Amino acid sequence: MIELYKFGPMGKVCDPSPFCVKVEAYLKMAGLAYDTHSGNKYLRRAPKGKLPFIRDGDDVIADSMYIIRHLEDKHNGVLDGHLTPEQKAVAHSFIKMIDENLYWTMVYSRWAMDDNWMILKEAFFGSLPFPLKLFVPNMIRKNLLKTLQGQGIARHSAAEVTEIGDGDLAALSDYLGDKQYFFGDRPSSLDATAFGILSQMLLLDTFSAPVFDKARGYKNLVDFTHRVQDKYFGN
Repeated sequence: MIELYKFGPMGKVCDPSPFCVKVEAYLKMAGLAYDTHSGNKYLRRAPKGKLPFIRDGDDVIADSMYIIRHLEDKHNGVLDGHLTPEQKAVAHSFIKMIDENLYWTMVYSRWAMDDNWMILKEAFFGSLPFPLKLFVPNMIRKNLLKTLQGQGIARHSAAEVTEIGDGDLAALSDYLGDKQYFFGDRPSSLDATAFGILSQMLLLDTFSAPVFDKARGYKNLVDFTHRVQDKYFGN
């Protein structure tokens, strides 16, 4: 039995991390049986200090990319085996765009925008005991803002961050078109990845940001996100 280690549900979304959602959506789309273990405490066990990771028999695999690669190899291309080489190249490019560009506009929106930070602080750190809750959240935010500066997204204005995210959303919307999934009537790892980030933008009412408003303007992305949520997560 595959064991998935993640943070845990937030609202109607199975996890506040798009990477955890991506892996869980992949498992559901692929029809693979799994158990979940939720909580920040599992960060201490994570091979790379981040969630998600999985335990599959004697194998422990961290990072969503390597998790999906492991599962595809072990289960004979259970989700992506129907894709042509050209489609696999397209999927790879879109996945990298989501994970390494669009993702950072979401992180910026949650951690750098003061209104969202106050919500995030209570949601993620509200249960910390006194006096840890007085300094740990702000310390973590300070380090995260340094990461955003180093990555580059925080060097842009808020309007530019929204423009960057909207460009990625427009590309996803244009490619999805009126299809059920990105490559037709069967899901792939691209669908799991897209759902991972779109679930954060479209299914969580907790946070508000201009780039999330942009996402709501793409009807086919909204419909896709609710369709996947309803089919695979049941709400």
